[in-house]
Amino acid sequence: MAEMIRSNPSGMSDADKSVAATADFASMEKHNFTLMHCWQILKDEPKWMELKRKMDTPQNSGSRENVPPPNVQRDIFDLHPEKSSSTSPSRKRPMGRDTSKEAKKKAASASSEYMSKMHDLSVQKIELFKETEGERKARLDEIVTIEKVKVLEAREHRKMMLDIERERLALDKQRLQNEAEKKEKEEDERILAINLDQCLPMQRMYYQVLQEDIIQKLMSRRRGPTQ
Repeated sequence: MAEMIRSNPSGMSDADKSVAATADFASMEKHNFTLMHCWQILKDEPKWMELKRKMDTPQNSGSRENVPPPNVQRDIFDLHPEKSSSTSPSRKRPMGRDTSKEAKKKAASASSEYMSKMHDLSVQKIELFKETEGERKARLDEIVTIEKVKVLEAREHRKMMLDIERERLALDKQRLQNEAEKKEKEEDERILAINLDQCLPMQRMYYQVLQEDIIQKLMSRRRGPTQ
């Protein structure tokens, strides 16, 4: 991962670099890196950072007390040429150019696959939002339709109540008119039934005028309004 950060490939995000680093690890170690969850936890811990700093420190930056004199180094190298630092079994052999290219190809492929999956997920998310928006619009249209129906029903109800009230008022008016006509008829009959010969002179004159008006009114009704 440190090598990937130092090379800093253009156009790669941190996630892409992690994928490329795991691909490099797999090509070098011949097995997949299975401790990514541990690395995610430890990579920012102080102890891990100190260990990483020591690993990144060049070998010649150590204390000179541990470095043997030049002649001793020469004797060691002459006596044991197969144990030189370049072929020491304790050090990993550097990755060759072909292997590096292959690892980069794998990393690029993995990164491309990752980006493709992210794109597909984004498209699915957008489609989900569209479906949700469509469902919301359909629900709002349904609510609007229901409210329109409610308004029409309320309008029809008010119209029906007004018609009933008009009919009731008309019936009350007709009833009052019938009662008034009945009372008027009864009063006319009472007045016409009075015997004028038995009345006092002033009463006879009064009831005579009323009887004449009643008779005139009856004659007018019989002739009709057009005559």
